[in-house]
Amino acid sequence: MTKGRWVLLVLVVLLAAAAWTAWTAYQTARDLQDAEAAATRLRTAFENGDDAGRDAALADLQEAASSAKDRTDGLWWGAMTKVPGVGDDAAGVEALSASLDLLANDAVGPLVETVDSLDGLVSGGRIDPDRLAALAEPVDGAAAALREAARLVEEQDSSGYVTPLRTRYDEYTSELTQIAGSLDAAEDAVRVLPSMLGADGPRDYLFVFQNNAEVRSTGGLPGSWARVHVEDGVLELREQGNGSAFGDGTEQKAQLTEEELAVYDELPAVYFQDAGFIPDFPRAATLIDEFWAATYPRVGLDGVIALDPVGLSYLLGGTGPVTAGPLTLDPGTVVSELLNATYLTVADPEAQDRRFQAVARAVFATVTGDVTSPLDLVRGVDRAVDEGRLLVASFDPAVQERLAGTAITGALTGDDGATPHVDIGVNDSTGSKMSFYLRWAPEVTATSCADGVQTLEASVTLNQTISPAEAARLPDSITGGGYYGIEPGTQLVTLRVYGPFGGTIDDVRIDGKRLPIEKGLEIDGRPVVSVAPLIDTTDDVVVTWTMRTGAGQTGPGEVGVTPGVEPGDLDTDFASAC
Repeated sequence: MTKGRWVLLVLVVLLAAAAWTAWTAYQTARDLQDAEAAATRLRTAFENGDDAGRDAALADLQEAASSAKDRTDGLWWGAMTKVPGVGDDAAGVEALSASLDLLANDAVGPLVETVDSLDGLVSGGRIDPDRLAALAEPVDGAAAALREAARLVEEQDSSGYVTPLRTRYDEYTSELTQIAGSLDAAEDAVRVLPSMLGADGPRDYLFVFQNNAEVRSTGGLPGSWARVHVEDGVLELREQGNGSAFGDGTEQKAQLTEEELAVYDELPAVYFQDAGFIPDFPRAATLIDEFWAATYPRVGLDGVIALDPVGLSYLLGGTGPVTAGPLTLDPGTVVSELLNATYLTVADPEAQDRRFQAVARAVFATVTGDVTSPLDLVRGVDRAVDEGRLLVASFDPAVQERLAGTAITGALTGDDGATPHVDIGVNDSTGSKMSFYLRWAPEVTATSCADGVQTLEASVTLNQTISPAEAARLPDSITGGGYYGIEPGTQLVTLRVYGPFGGTIDDVRIDGKRLPIEKGLEIDGRPVVSVAPLIDTTDDVVVTWTMRTGAGQTGPGEVGVTPGVEPGDLDTDFASAC
């Protein structure tokens, strides 16, 4: 063969290879687009209750995902990942395709099959423990597949991808990571719920309704409460009451540690309503249990469950509206009705309590009855847990062990290795329901790193959404009437900052004015500082401070914040300076 023919042959081979590569890339891109369209149809079918459309969309998603994986799982595509200039993009598409195939076939597929099992799970005041237990295996398998699918895309560096690929890749990775976290929580839930629902014997829980209109670090004042008796999935509402049932503050009902006394004074030990000053919900629940035992010694508690009205609004998305006397509550009205309108229209505190108790009974009956949309109820529960609005403290060691480290426990983080934690507890010290108008926004930034210690700068911006003139017209049931010496319409807020484990808090200021702070206060190895700003206008009041992390805390940080009356998650994170 002549040299010219060899050159021609090489060119033909190269052109054929280029054509095959382009065709494969085109087909893969089309598969991924088809998968995206199928995923959108699948979500819509779920929302509309369209079972046939759901199954068809799932089949299309699985087919497209498998096709993309097959096209990118071979020697030819593997060679493309080594080509300069396009190799990193090819590796990204390969990882994305493999992840999507796992997601569609090993996670979404089994979960879709379990959705039908949710029908009848809650009925006639009973949650079927056997059905819940049967969900454990498919949920475990799906959770494992999701973790692996997330790992495949998280371990790739997308920064060098072409812009269209990088944008889609990062969006997919972020959403998948969030879903994987939610499914991990579901995995824990289906493992512990049968026992908590009395499958192994009767259980008694104190359900506490946290009132965000009078904010506490755990979410809100633990005012209205009910004892829930559970046996073989059958839930019964027993005693109901309010915080005054546990005493008037003249007698100590719970025991505090020396550290706690130094930080919180004796209030959480003498007032049931002040147990939530302590942001660690397992500890607050222990104090609540001590109040219960001192008042109702004949019935022991197996745990404490807390929910706020915003979290309730999420649950109502799955149950449908709830009627309690003259009130019809839905996701759009429940927060304002319970946290503000009741105090505006019902002057008698006992009548207010009766309304709250009637709402609790109505919600209980609805949630344990024939739920309108079990899937939306699960979504509501997941959102409430993510935002720290639904909290569970179990006194069963096996359940505690399973739930340890999950968001639903509301535990204050201790030493977490390289991760610095900052927590901000917001508390009303006015004795009012003015927190309905209170807003706060945190910000934490790592500014430097030296010898494995980060320096942090932080702030919380507070204001109220009501003007002084409007606040002056509010009834005493909202303003507190100046009972504790605070001018009606003004809010005294106790802000407690919990610095990183083993770190320090310094240079605390309100609107630039430096404050003296008490050094040496700690809770379980974390420094604590209390600040009490007065909020009386719509103008911002800015509290600032600096911190140093403990040694070795060189990673990105996490910020936990008390949830307020507005939907959404105030928790945030910050980048490392190291």
